Amino acid sequence: MAIFGIGARYETDVTQDFLSRGVACVGWAEKDAPPAHAILRQLRTGDLIFIKSWTPQTGLTIKAVGVVKEGRPQSVKDLGVGVPVQWVWSGEVRIGKLEDKWPVRTVALYEEQHPLVQARVIALLLDKS
Repeated sequence: MAIFGIGARYETDVTQDFLSRGVACVGWAEKDAPPAHAILRQLRTGDLIFIKSWTPQTGLTIKAVGVVKEGRPQSVKDLGVGVPVQWVWSGEVRIGKLEDKWPVRTVALYEEQHPLVQARVIALLLDKS
């Protein structure tokens, strides 16, 4: 099992679309964002995923946590390519700035490596926040 962070900011915030449609998606075409699509293909059934936002001023915020239901990317109308997700928790938890030299939190999709963030995601999933 791995834990992935995904952004839901296209031209507008599509967090509610992800939640209501039970998906997590990459909005760019593969030709425009090959690394994001490569990571999307790495997601497996049972992996944890969280919707995140990140700004230099506030750092990392977790907006939703779920479990990947099927690790097979598919086209999702109006949202791009994504995987089905059972969203378990939604809200807003600010983690803040992390001094870990892991400069990936600004990208659309990445595997989270920080133990504090991983523990917080799991706590939210288990509703022990």
